[in-house]
Amino acid sequence: MNKTININLANVFFHIDENAFIKLDRYLKTIESYLAKEESKDEILQDIEARIAELFTESMTHEKQVINLSQVNEMIAIMGEPEAYKIDDEDSTSTSSRARTSRKLYRDIENNYIGGVSAGLHHYLGLNLIVIRLIWIVSALFSFGATVAIYVILWAVTPAARTTAQKLDMQGEPVNLSNIERKVKESYSKFADKVGDIDYDKYGQQTKSGVTKFFDGLGEVLKALGVFISKFLGVILLIISGVVLVGSLIFLFSFGTISIFELGDFTTMEIFSLGVPYWIQVVLFFLVGAIPFFYLLILSLKLLFSNLKSIGKISHITLVGIWILCVIVITTLSIKKELEVSYDAEVVEVKSLALASEDTLRIKMDANLLFSDELRQSKLQKIVQDESNTSRLYSPNVYVNFRTSNDEELKVRVTKKSFGSSESQARERASLIDYDFELQNSNLELDTYLLTQPEFLKEDMKVEVTVYIPKDRIVYLDKSLLDFSRVRNFKRSYYNTYLDYKENTWKPLDSSMKTDSLTLQN
Repeated sequence: MNKTININLANVFFHIDENAFIKLDRYLKTIESYLAKEESKDEILQDIEARIAELFTESMTHEKQVINLSQVNEMIAIMGEPEAYKIDDEDSTSTSSRARTSRKLYRDIENNYIGGVSAGLHHYLGLNLIVIRLIWIVSALFSFGATVAIYVILWAVTPAARTTAQKLDMQGEPVNLSNIERKVKESYSKFADKVGDIDYDKYGQQTKSGVTKFFDGLGEVLKALGVFISKFLGVILLIISGVVLVGSLIFLFSFGTISIFELGDFTTMEIFSLGVPYWIQVVLFFLVGAIPFFYLLILSLKLLFSNLKSIGKISHITLVGIWILCVIVITTLSIKKELEVSYDAEVVEVKSLALASEDTLRIKMDANLLFSDELRQSKLQKIVQDESNTSRLYSPNVYVNFRTSNDEELKVRVTKKSFGSSESQARERASLIDYDFELQNSNLELDTYLLTQPEFLKEDMKVEVTVYIPKDRIVYLDKSLLDFSRVRNFKRSYYNTYLDYKENTWKPLDSSMKTDSLTLQN
């Protein structure tokens, strides 16, 4: 087993095995020997070490990985052998420097006026620098500030080319020994030329330096402001996504668990229905809502921590695939559900009832204590057991209306309504609805509920009851009708009140009451 050595390469710490270290050390010392007579030797070596550190970092799968001999060989294959780049070998240097790679976008801060964005685009796009600057100026005049905002954003997000390796990447040149050496020597030559020509371009450089310093300072301020805004936005998004995800998990484990372990046949948790088990609906809606907020959480963490690693390509593909699949399933089930209730139908039953002469007709709602003692209407539907211990669907979807009879008979019209994928299916479902009423000693008792098959739990089924009242009868409307009555001008004062038909309208029989009247349609 090889010994492991810790090294510091361009201020980056690496663990490297002994054989790899020996070859790396020999490689660097060979380069140093070839550059012994160069004034810019130290700068060239610094840039070479920085490039080697960058290559090692890219080849590592985790921070504590040990650099081995194969990684050193890969680095040398990219950088080139030292013998091929001797200072006196001009032909080799010239040939190697012609190789081109894809350019990377950086800000050129050596040829900048305002941040170096235009100079960077000049290298990246290959367009004339003056043309690019003219485009920015002209578009800024006609875009009402939009171009300026774009420029500022590019200024904030585009890194500056500070190292020799970054400058070579910006110009699309391979980052190897030859080009690093040449680039550093060019920088020294430019510096020497500037020193020699300082009197010649003194005033122009002073003007440029003043403008550049101002905009460089402005750039630092904008960059700091951008960092603050991104961090603040990251905190806000973190709170929002965190709260939504925690709430979604609570929804999943509470509602979903209740659905799986239902208490008997109690099904009041059926908030929505897609025609599949309730726990499947909960999981589908959870995934559709939670996955986007999970990505929002990742975005917030990346805004807060720039070195956050990605969850991986496979994870991205899996999550997006699950989300798309859930959306497709929900959409398909929703369309299927709508088609199942696209038709409505009704079954009508009319019954005439014999009233004893001169008796007052009393009308009230009647609850079955076996199912419920409620005398008010609600949206609660549940599975119950009837007298024969048979499972039935109990529903309070009952609506009562009153009309004036055209003859002297008391009639009750029961309209049973249902929906289905076809008219015949809707009518068949409606015919399975059971509803009852009873007349005892001039007391008309209407059931507060309907009964039907348990499989129709998620269907919208209802009963409309219309009572046709003879004109020659005094009517007493019980207060239990309050929640069920659908007469438009029906007032609370008519409940627990005797009504008499006079002058084509129903009026309270008690003279002490207001003379409000109730008009019932014929």
